[in-house]
Amino acid sequence: MTSAQESAQWFVDLWADEVRSLVHDVRADRQRLDELDRAYERGEWTITEHDLMACGRRLWARQHHLVWAANQLERWVRRLAKEQGQPEIPADPELTALRDALEHLDDAVLDDDTASAGPGRNNRSLRKLPGGQLYIGAFGASRLFGLVDPADLERRALAIVTTADRLEQEAADYAHDLMARGEWPPWEEGSEEEQ
Repeated sequence: MTSAQESAQWFVDLWADEVRSLVHDVRADRQRLDELDRAYERGEWTITEHDLMACGRRLWARQHHLVWAANQLERWVRRLAKEQGQPEIPADPELTALRDALEHLDDAVLDDDTASAGPGRNNRSLRKLPGGQLYIGAFGASRLFGLVDPADLERRALAIVTTADRLEQEAADYAHDLMARGEWPPWEEGSEEEQ
């Protein structure tokens, strides 16, 4: 493996792990926000608007991080394929446009829970999204910014064999080989090591 391949693999590992972790965090934050929102709507006195807004901000930021991480993972998978002389892997245009739109959100026309491209050249990435706009609210959308299914990003990240995945599989295969040859466990049954 070349140095460039090792570096690219390191970034693939980093971003695959990050996407896997962030999907879990986004799900937990979404569930928490939905629970708080239902409790608030029922009039539970322990839930304040501040609680809802703080949870919504946390969810929004995590979704943003997840989009960024998924885009980085996609880019590094392409770079690793290039370094290995494999065919180019096409980018997901919706994910790329979403990441770009979030990066340039400060150029958008903002109206309630929607960001639109508006007139002029600014925010070309928003124009690439359905309807030329982006849902920027936190309530009600199970898809990231109304566009991307977190489960799809998780499937993509889990489909990538990271270095840790490969090493775990090699260790499991080695243990199975030892068991098949009768050499595992390495101690005799009833010995102190077993206990």
